[in-house]
Amino acid sequence: MEVRNKIWEEFKQAKANVVCIRRYNSVQRQLNCIYQIFIAVCAAVGTFSFGFSDKIPFVALLSIAIVSLIKAIFPQIIQPEQELCELDGIMDYYNSFMNKMEVFFYQLDKEQKTDDEVMQALFVLKEEECKKQSKMNKLIRWIPKRMQKKVDAEVQTYIEEVHFNIYKQDEQQQ
Repeated sequence: MEVRNKIWEEFKQAKANVVCIRRYNSVQRQLNCIYQIFIAVCAAVGTFSFGFSDKIPFVALLSIAIVSLIKAIFPQIIQPEQELCELDGIMDYYNSFMNKMEVFFYQLDKEQKTDDEVMQALFVLKEEECKKQSKMNKLIRWIPKRMQKKVDAEVQTYIEEVHFNIYKQDEQQQ
């Protein structure tokens, strides 16, 4: 039973990482999009309004300068797409990690492997996973409490609705 508990904990943590990265990347990409749209709109307004007023192009240019300065001073607000793509890769890794945890459950249920064999394989996976976790922690710059609560709720719902129901159905059929 100890091995199954360890697998469950690893599975839940991997699912939490996947959900967290997905939500974080979504927010960051929205911020990047808003930033790019703002710069484009200000540049267009500044360019096409010089015939109407001398002040509008100045205000548009000043707006672009201020927003660009804020981005330079606070780089955590707008994260580069390259870093978000790295997080996508880490999310893919954790999806694969979850699949491996499910394979471990299957192998234990069907008695294809012993607890010791599964635990040894899990230790090998955890060694690799530690590097991914460290990289993820560096790339995720902030997680608001509200987002963390949503991540926790989504993971809990997933675990309860998908996996607990599957095991309850299996137990009832036996």
